[in-house]
Amino acid sequence: MVSIRISLAVVLLACLCGCGPLIVAGAGAGAGVATYSYVTGDLEVEYAKSYESVWDAAVRALQELDISVEGKTKDGVSGTIEARRATGKKVVVKVKNKGPSAAVVNIKVGTFGDENASLVIKGAIDRQLGTG
Repeated sequence: MVSIRISLAVVLLACLCGCGPLIVAGAGAGAGVATYSYVTGDLEVEYAKSYESVWDAAVRALQELDISVEGKTKDGVSGTIEARRATGKKVVVKVKNKGPSAAVVNIKVGTFGDENASLVIKGAIDRQLGTG
């Protein structure tokens, strides 16, 4: 009973501080659900999927959204996709290999970042991976 009250208090405090979505998203990470944060114009997403599958999903996601890919560089450790939206805004998607079933994606749209556009790209990657 005491542990339930403490757990409830922690969740309530987190929600009041604005950390609720990150805690909820983090709870499903083991099940292949991505967690993300948006800091300094850069959306960072952690996937419990292989580097190769996340890379392929990122490329397909940009194609799905009709974002023109201008260049791709990739090795076994990391890769970068440089693209451009129809509005002319630059899009950079970086994928980092974090192990056999873990990859991190960084999405930046424009010079200073565009959170809404980054979240749309994240959603397309999620759909391509079957997690969204």
